[in-house]
Parts: sequence; structure tokens; C-alpha cells
Amino acid sequence: MKSSPFRALLAMLAHHKGALTLAVVLSLVGSGLGLAQPLVINRLISTVGQGPIAHLAWILVGLLVVSSVLGAFQSYLLTVTAETAVKATRHDLIGHLLRLPIAVYDRHRTGDLVTRLGSDTTIIRSAFTGGLVSAIGGLATMIGAIILMAMVDVFMLGLVLAVVTVTLIAVIGSSTLIQRYTRRAQEAVGDLGAGMDRALVAVRTIRASGAQDSVETGLRADADNAWLQGVRIARVAALIFPATGLAMQGSFLLVLGIGGARVAAGTITVADLVTFVLYLFMVSMPLGTIFGAITTIRQAMGAIERINQIMDEEPESVDGSPARPAHSVRFDDVSFSYSDDTPVLVDVSVDIPAGTKTAIVGPSGSGKSTMLALIERFYDPDSGRLFLGDQDMAGLTRASVRGIVGYVEQEAAVLAGTVRDNLLLATPDATDEQCWWALDQVNLRERMEEAEGLASVLRDRGRTLFRGQRQRLALARMLLMDSPILLLDEPTSAVDSQNEQLILDAIGASAADRTLVVVAHRLSTVTDADQIIVLDDGRVAGVGTHASLMESSELYRDLASRQLLA
Repeated sequence: MKSSPFRALLAMLAHHKGALTLAVVLSLVGSGLGLAQPLVINRLISTVGQGPIAHLAWILVGLLVVSSVLGAFQSYLLTVTAETAVKATRHDLIGHLLRLPIAVYDRHRTGDLVTRLGSDTTIIRSAFTGGLVSAIGGLATMIGAIILMAMVDVFMLGLVLAVVTVTLIAVIGSSTLIQRYTRRAQEAVGDLGAGMDRALVAVRTIRASGAQDSVETGLRADADNAWLQGVRIARVAALIFPATGLAMQGSFLLVLGIGGARVAAGTITVADLVTFVLYLFMVSMPLGTIFGAITTIRQAMGAIERINQIMDEEPESVDGSPARPAHSVRFDDVSFSYSDDTPVLVDVSVDIPAGTKTAIVGPSGSGKSTMLALIERFYDPDSGRLFLGDQDMAGLTRASVRGIVGYVEQEAAVLAGTVRDNLLLATPDATDEQCWWALDQVNLRERMEEAEGLASVLRDRGRTLFRGQRQRLALARMLLMDSPILLLDEPTSAVDSQNEQLILDAIGASAADRTLVVVAHRLSTVTDADQIIVLDDGRVAGVGTHASLMESSELYRDLASRQLLA
């Protein structure tokens, strides 16, 4: 069941109930000290000329000092608690984001997910520093001031409450717009972040294509949308905060006019009027705090609503039994489609025997990479079954399957950090000697020795390496995993013929006693394969060796004749 934003906010506050309870106590004590100040002033005015007043002045100074100290400590406590809450939320969101099904990443853009982790969680801070606790303290001060105002003059209090009630109803009604516009504003910021992330990743392509102006136009449109939503928030806020001031100014004028007349009539004393006015200010300041808290909480709820959209996504399942070591894979009548329901694989039934090299070829979009994704359990088949050895993968934990199956994707991922960081990603206990061995296997040792060795720093997405070097570094990382089944998605697509042969030799050496599955686009990669699977529009169009397929498969002959297996 999906949680409401307000319920989620309350749950978040409940995690810090100790600190918040102390903050509430400090706020209530501070309110009590503040409420005592007009009484002391009343007594001081009444005593002037009739007796000593020094002790009353010192009491007033003491109340002011203690109230200020308590307020400062409360502010510090709330700020620290807010930062702790934001940190906890970010920890939860980080863990959740890293464990979502791959299909969720397909639906969301990276920049938008990053925005939820960054600016959305930051907005939650204000719910602590200017939210419920401040509202509770302000409400206590208001109630106390109203009670004491009633003791001075009930009639004037009634006028004040009438004005305040009308304003409060208007503010609460308007605050719902704040929540809605905050959510839209954060979505707009997420779109802007996603667009900028996409542009920076492809900045070389954009420059080469002369597309700066068109990309800039799109990003400016996203920025304009974020601005528009921010203006809408400002517009509503501009109505709320002046309404508070107008209510208090109106109340003050009423009190001065009617209170002055009542003093002239002898109904109340000057000291009582001064005391009433001071309590009126003590109502107006908390009222502003409460109105601000309503707006702040609504903004936090808008941000929480976006965070909940991700937190409510079910993480990737961890259920199942541990996979036993295996070296073979079997597709049994497997069909699969992505979210648009267009079939990508249809009734695929193939065996990938242990210890063999299997190549998967076919036209672009025929489902080659999808087969690897299913073996890696990034997705599950819509129908049919997939076996790891004699074990149905549906009953195995994904982690244990991935511990057996090594995978190098088509766009080799390189993390910002050192070469060592990248190599140790899946095998953190590997030694430097093992790392250098892996680099030797993919002909990267000399390149790294020219830099700073394993401590060489790679920029974001490995921009300091050529694409082929990034691919070879990913291969080295896979070799360190020592997995019995190796999946490679076009491993030589970005290297020259010399390095291609070195990589093929490394793959051949590492594939001894292992099962190798290669999605290939070059004829040289597949000619020595034990079997070749030909896919066409998601269906198996042929299975065999290079020689047999050259005789039996027209599609394979066509692909081979062009030396390009797309």
C-alpha cells in the first residue's frame, strides 16, 4: 500500500521523537517565559511612582536572556535533527535506487532520479526547522496569549479572533496549491537535470553536429518550466504572507481604536491596554510562524510525494535458492517484451552447452543483447523458462546467478575513480598482481604504466580513456571475476584489428573450461565459435557452426558477406 506524503512525514518525524520532544519542551518553556513578560511589564507600569521597580526590571531582563538562550539551543537542536533526517532519507533512497529492477531505470531518466536524491530530500529539512515543532511552540504561545487576553478584555479578543479565523481558513485552503506546485517544480527541475545530464554525456556529438543551439533551446524550455512552477509557488506565497500581515495590522488598529475608547471610558486601564497589545503581538508572531509552517510542510509533502514515487517501487526480488555452480544455459520457449509490449524475443529455445563458445548474431534489434540481459536476470521472461545448468533461474536468487555469470555490456561502464577502483568493483579482495595480470590480458598494462599505474585517476565515465580502452578495462574487470559463464556484448566493437586479436586471444585464454556467450558484429569474432545462434526479429533463424550456416542460412550468408553482423 502506497503511503500518503503526510503519513510519510509523520513517520519521518517519529524516528526523531526524542530530539523533537526535547525541542517541543524547550519551545513550550520559551513560550511560557514569553507569556510572562507582558505580565511583568503590566506590574512594572502599575508600580511606577508607587514603589521600587528595580527587581521587576531584573526579572524582565532574566526572562529575556533565558528565553533567548533556550531559543538558540532549540534552533541548533532542530537544525541538527533536520540534517540527520535528510541523511537518513538519502541513505534509504540510495540503497533503494541501487536495488530497483532494471525496468524502473528504463522508465526514469538518470537526472530526475539524481534530483530526487538531491534537491527533493533537501526540502524535507525545512519540515523540521520551520515545520511542526515551530508550529507547536507557536500554537502554545497563541493559546496562552489568547487566554491571558481574555482575562484582560473578552470583547476585544472576540474581534481579534474573528479576523484571525478568516485569515487562517484562507491560508489553509491556499496551502494545498503550494504542495501541488512544489511537486511540479521539483519534477521540472528533474527534467532539467536529466536533460543537462544527457547533453553533457553527448557533448562531443552535439558539438560535432553543430546542435548546440537546438539542445540549448530544449534545455532553456525545461528551465523556463521550472521557473514557471517556482513563480506559481511565489504567487500563492505572496497571497499567504501579506494576508497574515493584513490580519495582524487590522487587529492592531481595532485594538488601538476600541481599546483607546475603553480606556477613556474607564473600562480598562492603560496598563491593561498595553498588556493586551503586547499579547496581540505574541499572537501575531506565532500566527506568522504557523502560517509559514503550513506552507513549509506542504512543500515538504510535495517533495516527499516525489520521493515516495521511487520508494514505493518494489526493489529487485532477493527471493530464491542459491544457485549451484553451473556452466550451461538453456532457453526453453522463452518470450519477452519490454514495457511497450512489442515482442523482443518470441519462443526462443536454444542450448548453450558447458565449456563452449556460443556467438549470437543477427540484424540490429533482433534481440541479441536481450538474451544476455535475461541470462544475467536483469529481466525475467514473460513466458517460458530459462535454465542455469539444470536449475530453473526463476527459483534462484539474482545475486547467486550473477556470481556465476560474468557480464561485459556493450557500452562498457567505467566509474570515476582510479583504475584499481574499477578493477576491484566486483572482486574487492584481488591483489595488485592479479590486477596487473588482467590488464596484461587485454593489452592495457603499458597504457597504465605510462600514467600512474593502478592509481591512475579516470574521470567521470572514463573520459580519459578511448572507447576501446574502456571496453578492454571492463573486460579486465570481468577476467578478475573468474566466473564459469562469461557474457560479452560486442566486446570488440570499438577496437582496431590489432587490439581485437589481442582481446580475442585473451577471451580465448580465459574461456578455457568456461562457457562463453558473445554477441558479435564482426565475422572474425564468430568464425571459431562452437555454435552460432542467428536471430531475426526476435526468433531463432538458425543454429550451427560458421560452415554449416553458410550453407543453410540465407540471412547468415548475407550478414557474413557484408563482414558485418549488426
